Amino acid sequence: METPSPKHTCLKLQLKEAQQPIYVKGTWFESRFDLSITDGLNAWICHASEEQVRDRAAQWDQPVSEYVALAERYLGFQHPDSAYGFADAGDGHKRLSWTFEKEGTKLEWRWKCQPSPNSKQTTAAVLDFLMDANVGLSVNFLLFVNFFIYTEAVCFMNMNDMTFKCSILYVYFVGIYPI
Repeated sequence: METPSPKHTCLKLQLKEAQQPIYVKGTWFESRFDLSITDGLNAWICHASEEQVRDRAAQWDQPVSEYVALAERYLGFQHPDSAYGFADAGDGHKRLSWTFEKEGTKLEWRWKCQPSPNSKQTTAAVLDFLMDANVGLSVNFLLFVNFFIYTEAVCFMNMNDMTFKCSILYVYFVGIYPI
C-alpha cells in the first residue's frame, strides 16, 4: 500500500515576548511530523518520530492521527486564544509550546527543538516553501479571476438590454456607477 504524501504548512508565529516573528514549517505525516523553525538568522529542527508521537498521544489519551491533526491545526495557523512560546532550553536548544482548550481544560504541548546542523539551509528551505506557496496562490487566484471574467463575458454576451450592458461595463472597468 502506498503511503500518502505528506502535507506541509508554514506558520508566521508572532510571539508576545519577541519583536520579530519566527516561521514554523511543518511536514505532516500520518503518524509523525517534522518541524523547521527559523527567525531568519538561526534555525532549529524537531523530528517527532512515530514512537515519540505514539507515546505523547498515549499520555493525552488520543489516537495518533488525532494528536498529529491537532498539532497540525495549531502549528499551521496561529490561534488567537492559544499562548505560543519559543523558549531557551539550554545548549542552543529551544522549546516550542502552545496551549489549547479541551473539554474546558487549558492544556499545553511542548516539543524540544535542536539547533539545525545547517541554519542557512534550513532557513532557505522555509523561504523556498513560502515562495512556492505564494506562486501557487497567485496562479490559482489568476485562474479564478480569468474564469470569473470569462463567465461574466458569456453572461454579458447573452444580454439583450444594451443600457444594462453599458452599466456593467462602467462598474467593472471604470468603477463608476451610472445614475
